[in-house]
Amino acid sequence: MIDYLSLNREQWNARTKAHLTSEFYDVEGWLAGQDSLKAPELAILPKKISGLKILHLQCHFGQDTLTFARQGATVTGVDLSDAAITAARELANKANLDARFINCDLYSLPDHLEETFDIVFTSYGTITWLPDLDRWAGIVARYLKPGGQFVFAEFHNMAYLWNDERTAIKYPYFNPEPIVEEMTSSYTDGSDEVRGTEVNWDHTVSSVVTALLGAGLTLKGFQEYDYSPYKCFHDSIPAGEPGHWHLKQMPGLIPLVYTLDFLK
Repeated sequence: MIDYLSLNREQWNARTKAHLTSEFYDVEGWLAGQDSLKAPELAILPKKISGLKILHLQCHFGQDTLTFARQGATVTGVDLSDAAITAARELANKANLDARFINCDLYSLPDHLEETFDIVFTSYGTITWLPDLDRWAGIVARYLKPGGQFVFAEFHNMAYLWNDERTAIKYPYFNPEPIVEEMTSSYTDGSDEVRGTEVNWDHTVSSVVTALLGAGLTLKGFQEYDYSPYKCFHDSIPAGEPGHWHLKQMPGLIPLVYTLDFLK
């Protein structure tokens, strides 16, 4: 197998620097009190976070992790990128928030962390970097307390199948092979100089659900959304409500995001 860990770590290290100064993430606004969580995940998260223990898998530089901490949760964030974890710790210090951040490959997390949590959380552009969903689901189940909740928000892979013009299918929906591409920018403003090779996988929704069920979790809720809460696609256009974005060529015609709510 291609060394996806080294390649993806390198390009996420490159992305992190650009992301920290982008309008997309608006770190200064977040430090001033803006919330980073979006409507799809808020719909399934508990209304009261204070006092809960939350594990955030693939946390990037920890903005959502620290949003939970700001609400009174005890938080742990995990990410492959050492640059992102360094930035997360620096952001926690700037915000005067307590948080623990672990830099490791997700599959090796049991080598670094023993305890269990009330909530395991992961969102937007996470599983595409993982080749084995059964191992991923096992990690999720391993870290949930009995009765704990897994909150999952992700871009629907229907959004990833198209060519740049959205006029034809470029990748099959059922595609078990890794997609290896040269990156010439990231998905945020100010990232035109970001370079690297990325390796990812398109996972069907059914394969995600099946893996989590196979890990012994119980499905509580499944929702699909015809909008993205992020302006992260090159052809994004406003979808009517603030913070809702459609694809220009097919506004509202396909699902762009889905959420899963599982219990242990």
